[in-house]
Amino acid sequence: MKSREIIGKEVLDAEAKSIGSVQDLEIDLTKWMVSGLIIKRGFMRKITVAAGNIDKVGDKVVLKVAFEKIQKIAP
Repeated sequence: MKSREIIGKEVLDAEAKSIGSVQDLEIDLTKWMVSGLIIKRGFMRKITVAAGNIDKVGDKVVLKVAFEKIQKIAP
């Protein structure tokens, strides 16, 4: 899947609540792999979700965890 196919997709948490949309991909340049997604919430707020917390990517991105847990993990 190409990055342009993922960017802009709606992101749902494990409880099927919409938490925003994919703004960008975080890449690990040593392994050339996606290490996470940068999610845009609202006008200016962004959070990063680690690749290990992603369950499925289809029409929407579905996470393995609830948004409340992501908030505790995110910087």
